[in-house]
Amino acid sequence: MKSFSQAVTLITVFAIMTRALGFIFRIILSRILGAELLGIYQIGFAFFMVFFTIIASGLPLIISREVSGTRSKRKVNGIIRGGLIIALGASIPITLLIVILYGPLSHIFKDPRSMTILAFLIPATISAAIYTVFRAVWWGRKNFFLLGITEFMEQVIRLIIFGVLITLPFVIGYESHIAAISFTIASYISAGLVVFLFFKKRKKPTTSVNDSPYQSTLSETRKILTKQKETSHAKHLLKSAAPITAVRVITSLALPLIAIIIPMRLVAAGWDSRTAIAHFGIAAGMVLPLLSIPQTIISSMATALVPNLSEAVKQNNQALIKEQINGCIRFTLFINFLLLVPFIGMGQGIGTFLFADNNAGAYLALSAWIMVPLSLSLITNAILNSVGAETRAMSHYLIGSVVLFACVWFLPEFIGVNALIVGLGACMTIATILNIYLIKTKTGNSVKILSLFIKFTLICVPSILLAYFMFGVLGHMFPLFINLALTGSASVFAFLCLGYVFNVVDAKSMIAKFSRRKTQSQKINSVHDAKDCKN
Repeated sequence: MKSFSQAVTLITVFAIMTRALGFIFRIILSRILGAELLGIYQIGFAFFMVFFTIIASGLPLIISREVSGTRSKRKVNGIIRGGLIIALGASIPITLLIVILYGPLSHIFKDPRSMTILAFLIPATISAAIYTVFRAVWWGRKNFFLLGITEFMEQVIRLIIFGVLITLPFVIGYESHIAAISFTIASYISAGLVVFLFFKKRKKPTTSVNDSPYQSTLSETRKILTKQKETSHAKHLLKSAAPITAVRVITSLALPLIAIIIPMRLVAAGWDSRTAIAHFGIAAGMVLPLLSIPQTIISSMATALVPNLSEAVKQNNQALIKEQINGCIRFTLFINFLLLVPFIGMGQGIGTFLFADNNAGAYLALSAWIMVPLSLSLITNAILNSVGAETRAMSHYLIGSVVLFACVWFLPEFIGVNALIVGLGACMTIATILNIYLIKTKTGNSVKILSLFIKFTLICVPSILLAYFMFGVLGHMFPLFINLALTGSASVFAFLCLGYVFNVVDAKSMIAKFSRRKTQSQKINSVHDAKDCKN
């Protein structure tokens, strides 16, 4: 558990930095593009993510499993070769197909500009095919530092490239194109960085003084790509990854289909076409990124959980399995209910402050509740991935998707874009319930969630009411930023205090762990001081 906690901490630090940059980029993009262009960009990006899922869904998970516990360098090389054959064998034809069929495919979209966005994004699948394979090896080896730093650098590079391109005079008026181009360029630079770091760490140049690290990297790459028997590894990886990838591709089709259905159903209900796309852009491009904030931390925990829980399952360590599962569920509920307080209590102000859009704030306050099922679905999927039940987990999402599509088809006439929120919430709730039942079946451990959910709800409600009241009162006294800071701090503090009083937030355990670490640190320092005095 100590190594697991350290891994989660490391991944979380990088994830927060990466998502923070991504979120800053999202805010900048929303202000530059506006709601309508953001909606067009989101539609094109949603279709791109379907193709990206083909490359980077099931394959990295299988590679990480195969590499985990493997000491043979020859076998790892074979796994890398097989992974590259599969990934590049899928990404290159996809890219060529989109380029060749650019004209006919444009008719699929409500606005043909979305197809242009997709055309600029699609070459990134080739670079993704490269770096996902090498990152998967780091994942299996539990090298979370390299996994995190390269992902962070990709966001930094993307932000820099976008900033440079947006200032060039000949591209003014094509900001949505620049956003897509910067994503693709950053993806290729990131792929080169990943390959270099992989071989740089794996084998330091020692053959000659004149040999450079770059020559050593190229030499190692040639060795991997020219070895024999890569076909057998590719077949094994493809056989294992194909079911996972197929299910995830099917599930990933939901968002692009929704991106077509929602505007179409809104127009059928009497909305103007531009208004319908704009409101979809607000919901998908402004609100949903905010609602994914807790998933930044949860996904970090899930990344560390997969190899650790997999080992515990192999060893049949029931105590560790139970501890990790219940601990992850408890923390998932805690972080989501903590964010529910400011999002519901002062969502209107947050939307106005970040995006300068009142509709974004209204949607945020109404839709914040779906953070809970979204995050629970994510962590329960990770648990099922660890025990080899990822296909069943994805089938649960498919079951929930039936309700999702029913909502986005029938409800826009009555509740507008909120149909997307209701559909997502219902879909993830169904998937989570089915996942929890399957976890009990697979591991023999009951997941303690219902009592925790009720307790967190009871302490969350008064905290939200406090935030709502304070935000309204202080709005007449302070500027928006100060109001948000004061109200957010007070309401979150109230939530933590109530959690401590009703024993939902285990502060004593956290303090005890901190004290033990501090004591150990003091002991180490004392030993060093004693050695220094002796010397």
